[in-house]
Amino acid sequence: MTRLLANYAIFSLWLIIFTVVLGFLGMLSAQIVSMFALLPYLLAFYLMALRFVKVNKVLPSSMQRWQLSIGCASIFWLYSIVAGLIGLFIAQGRIDFAAIQHAFSSGAFVIVFLGIFFILNAFLVFLGYWFLGNPTAKMLAHHHKP
Repeated sequence: MTRLLANYAIFSLWLIIFTVVLGFLGMLSAQIVSMFALLPYLLAFYLMALRFVKVNKVLPSSMQRWQLSIGCASIFWLYSIVAGLIGLFIAQGRIDFAAIQHAFSSGAFVIVFLGIFFILNAFLVFLGYWFLGNPTAKMLAHHHKP
């Protein structure tokens, strides 16, 4: 079994790079770039899968596909939360946890928030699992021709 930690590190690195690049583009035209919020995730996932195929020369097993999909989605959410808090701190000079606590004290807000979170997370996990299947097999065939 291959080690997946290096793949998570590569994914995280590309995610940070693409987020910064898209952030700079967002400063120029926020209306257009806001449509591409998941673009850094998709590009980082593609490059991580490409590296996996080049290094291991095999397709990921079903268990590895689930592990990579769930792991990359988790990294994306943790990174988004940390980057959001850092962005708030930079923009405001402080983080107002009272406002966050007040928002989460509303039951309706929590239900809507968790619903959106689980729908987006399921989308990211299943998209990643699918991508590590047939599209990755095509990448493997392209990069390792007999």
